Amino acid sequence: MLRRTVEPHGTSGGPLTPWLVVICAWSAIASIWLAWVAGRIATAISGHPSAGPDFGAAFVGGLLRQDWSTLWPATSPWLVLVVYLAQVAASLTLPQVVAKAKWLRPSLAATPASLIRPGEAGIALGAHTPGRMVGRSRKGKVLYASLEDVVIAVMAPRAGKTTALTAPGILDAPGAVLATSNKPDVWTTTAAAREPKGTVWVFDPQAITHAQRTWWWNPLTLTGTWEEAFRLADHFVSQIRHDTRGEDFCALAAQDLLTCFILAAANSGGTLADVQAWLADVTAREPARILAQHGFHGAARSVAGRQAGAPETRDGVYETARTAASCLSDPQIMVWVTPSKPDVPALDVTRFPESTDTLYLLSKDGAGSAAPLVAGLTDQVLRAAVRAAEMRGGRLDPPLLCVLDEAANICKISDLPQLYSHFGSRGILPITILQSYPQGARVWGEQGMAALWSAATIKVIGAGIDDAKLAEDLSRLVGEHDVPVGSRTRDGSGIASWQTSIQRRRILEPAQIRAIERGHALVFATGIPAAMMRLLPWYTGPHAAQLEHAAAVATEAITRRAQADYNPPGGTR
Repeated sequence: MLRRTVEPHGTSGGPLTPWLVVICAWSAIASIWLAWVAGRIATAISGHPSAGPDFGAAFVGGLLRQDWSTLWPATSPWLVLVVYLAQVAASLTLPQVVAKAKWLRPSLAATPASLIRPGEAGIALGAHTPGRMVGRSRKGKVLYASLEDVVIAVMAPRAGKTTALTAPGILDAPGAVLATSNKPDVWTTTAAAREPKGTVWVFDPQAITHAQRTWWWNPLTLTGTWEEAFRLADHFVSQIRHDTRGEDFCALAAQDLLTCFILAAANSGGTLADVQAWLADVTAREPARILAQHGFHGAARSVAGRQAGAPETRDGVYETARTAASCLSDPQIMVWVTPSKPDVPALDVTRFPESTDTLYLLSKDGAGSAAPLVAGLTDQVLRAAVRAAEMRGGRLDPPLLCVLDEAANICKISDLPQLYSHFGSRGILPITILQSYPQGARVWGEQGMAALWSAATIKVIGAGIDDAKLAEDLSRLVGEHDVPVGSRTRDGSGIASWQTSIQRRRILEPAQIRAIERGHALVFATGIPAAMMRLLPWYTGPHAAQLEHAAAVATEAITRRAQADYNPPGGTR
């Protein structure tokens, strides 16, 4: 039983009060000392000789009076501010994430910090550029997301999300990797480099890479309970649910019907082909019979009651369910989720999170796409990872990296905002990439997107932000600073006098955030000020030549396979 000292009510403090006073005092001293160091660094950067008072009472007095010209003669307070923020942002630098990794990963506890590779300890985000916010950029330290961070990135197309954020993280990941995309570039760049680490699984039912199918996945293996069946059905219905602020009756009823059919197929050893067949026949009695035999009497009555209802209502529900699951009518998609040849292995979702394998999930956008299956497989892997972490002390070691590119198009997991913060404590590193904030709001609703945004401990904002509201909000989050403003006045006799006043101004105006240069991004991390960084694309790294060669070979293979698929022997298709 846990015991704690009971303090009498009404006292002005407790046993920790003296320590809190000491901590606050030393924190204030440390902040003042960092400001003094920042001033000395700033004067060196600007090329002026070190000047101003030494660290002591004179310096503290100048800070209280905001006497910048005395503290840092001939040096812009802007530059001092940027250097100060750079020092505060040290929690994202390599030494800090390595120290945290030694604590979070038992397998690294005995390894000297100097021998731990950066990819073992965190995910590289970019190189800090101190001074760029005020027009004086210099190369800084690389910033990293730690092993307990969860990341969301808002980056417009061609802003560097694949080359600088997705691919480098996949290449450096020490454990299993799951990556979603609607384009082949992630696979072409990283697949060859990941092969020596483990099996590379490519889920490509719509022939984005034209890769040959060498395995299959049974979505019903882990859907024997109502909850799991409901989650899989939700991934299908999410494709037709355009407004998350309200629920349409037909959509809710269609999800209930799909859940019942998925549950029946899973408990009878069936496949998604059975689900599609039952959707096509409103009189099919087999699902209700199977559900009753396996103890799901409520679900059996639900199916029977729906079939016996008014024809107009029944047909509307069935038609909505068929639309949501329209991809099940595509034989090219179905071969990936139904058994065929006995020698074709099936992916074991429960073992994947603890492997060093790589799973690429590819789907096109739009109606009839394989997006529900991509979301379903992603969801099952994430849930399997949580279970594996719980059975091994709470965290995966090494961690599982999940790069959810185009999450709002091909990986619509309805409760992702609620699950997001939980992943960081389980050794699951998610990076959700969106093209814009409103894109996420269309999928998860305003409240859901706000929850996802708040849950992310690191937010990366790339080039191409055209949302005025988001730009304004980000500008406010970056903060303000004091700017000395001089003015000249003349009295009645014509004698001029100068006055200097201090004005509060935005560090970055919304227009400046909208105009972030390609190859750069803002990073917001919990507990530290915003920072500007330069992205680090893979083609500028030490292994660029090998990766370029691998990407060229993979692209050539796609071209060759595509030509064979579209021009089969005996005539064109």
